[in-house]
Amino acid sequence: MPFKVDIYKLEGGDGRSLEVVTEDGTSIVWDDLFGDDRAAFEEAISTIRSEGAVAFANGGSNVVPYAQ
Repeated sequence: MPFKVDIYKLEGGDGRSLEVVTEDGTSIVWDDLFGDDRAAFEEAISTIRSEGAVAFANGGSNVVPYAQ
């Protein structure tokens, strides 16, 4: 399963926000901020490797549905 990793620099702050988007469009955003792009990217890769795709797919335990 492919993943898109997005890292955003927050306006007015030094932290980086991390989002992983799955092939089906599920978006997972970390609550924690990261000091730089590399730290955020390494966290994404580490999580994907340790928890696998199932952690992000089809409402896995880490996914909170977005109220529309």
